[in-house]
This record gives sequence, C-alpha cells and structure tokens, in this order.
Amino acid sequence: MSYVRVSILGTLSTEEVWSINPVFDPTGEFPGGVSQTALDSAAQAIADLTIGSSLKNCMSTSATRTGARVEVRDDVTDGLIGISIQSSVTPTPGLGACTLPFQSAIVTSIRTNTPGASGRGRIYWPLLAATLTSAGRLSVPTNANVVADMKTYLTGIRSALAAAFPTIGFDLAVRSKTTKTTPHAVRIQIGNVIDTQRRRRDNLTESYASVTFP
Repeated sequence: MSYVRVSILGTLSTEEVWSINPVFDPTGEFPGGVSQTALDSAAQAIADLTIGSSLKNCMSTSATRTGARVEVRDDVTDGLIGISIQSSVTPTPGLGACTLPFQSAIVTSIRTNTPGASGRGRIYWPLLAATLTSAGRLSVPTNANVVADMKTYLTGIRSALAAAFPTIGFDLAVRSKTTKTTPHAVRIQIGNVIDTQRRRRDNLTESYASVTFP
C-alpha cells in the first residue's frame, strides 16, 4: 500500500519560499507500479491548477505559486516510491498589496473520524493581504469564501491525480508517521484568526536601525 504527498510550491518576494503539503490516499494500488509518465502528468496538472480568487487575495502579489511536487510513498516505511517535480507553465501570483509579514497564514484544519493528533492535519496558506476587524479577526476575504475555494482547490488536486491514474480513486487524508495510518478527511474548516508559520522567515534580509547606548 502507498500514499501520495502533494506539495504546492511557491515563492515569497525574491528571497523566501512557501509550500503546502496535502496528502491523498489511493483507494487501490498503482497497477504495475507507479508510471513516471502518469506521475509527471499529474504533477504538471497540479502545478497549473486554477487558484480561487479568495486564496489569491490571501497571497498578495508578493506570493507566487511556481510548481508542484508529487511523491508516492510506502505506507509502512514512508520510503519514497516515485517522485515528480514540475514547474507551472505560467507562475500564478496573488492579488493585492502585501500588508502582513511573510509568516502570516490562514490555516485549513483537516478533520477525520480518527480521534487524537493522528487524525488531524493543518494546511498553512500564505495570508499576506487581508482586512481585519477591530477585534483582529479576518474580515476580507471571509473565512467562508476561503474554505470554499480551498475545497475547490483540493478537489482539483484529487481530480488531477485521478485523471493521471484512472483506475485508482484518491481521498484527501491525514498521514501519521507515528501510527503509520492515513485516515480520510470528512471535513475541512478555516477560522477567522490569523495564524503564523515561523519557518517562512528563512532567508529574508533584514535592515536594522540602531542608536548608541547609553
């Protein structure tokens, strides 16, 4: 048995990168092994998927989707079985001016019927442009619009995999390397509080202001 780890790849300005990494569980086995041609086709289709307007509004023009990586991994060992990395034919930038730091993110929570941490997953989408309420909550775009566009986007990834491997179905899932299980998603949800992903500040050059002291 195996599972599929999809990485959506992007850049933040000229110095940083970002990615999200949803997991999909095949409903059957890859016939005769994983076809590299089919895997390349799936990765290219995913790299060129349309991004919904609310997700692009979250990104700002400082963030760009540049490609995709698709990995097939062994369900028991997590070992790599197959991989394809493809660049987007036309990189897709977000919309609007960047008003928030690169670490800001809107989080999609993936819920399964498996209790505990092994049954929950999170996807950190860049949130660099947003309007907030006076209480510091997300106002524009609304979390309702973002979760609808995220559902469409994840469904598009699933469809791209199914088109490349037509004898196999794929389910959005959560992968637990601790329990070696891949429970399927039954719900995704997005709150209206901005989160952070600290590793998104990695190579960002910083300018300092200083004064003598005392």
